[in-house]
Amino acid sequence: MKLEKTVIDNIKRIRKEKGITQEQLAEACNTATSYIGLMETYKNIPKLSTIEKIAAALDVQPQILFQKIEPDSNREKTIETLKNKLMDSLEKELLRSLREIF
Repeated sequence: MKLEKTVIDNIKRIRKEKGITQEQLAEACNTATSYIGLMETYKNIPKLSTIEKIAAALDVQPQILFQKIEPDSNREKTIETLKNKLMDSLEKELLRSLREIF
């Protein structure tokens, strides 16, 4: 069930990130909206052929759906840390440039 959960979690996450509704995904995969809803609540497990259709509809490679993604909280912390480092670096560079000009 671990791999099935990973696939379903990735489908749901990517669908939401791309702003695609369950209805739109179902239409793109030529399936019922209820199927997508049941899948996202782990009541339907998609076949490989369905996973391929879903990946195409989400515009991702199918193998992406099988990869374990770090939890959002860790991901957000990592993004925030990188953003802070980048801003610090840009600020230092800006100050150095201003000193050279003035």
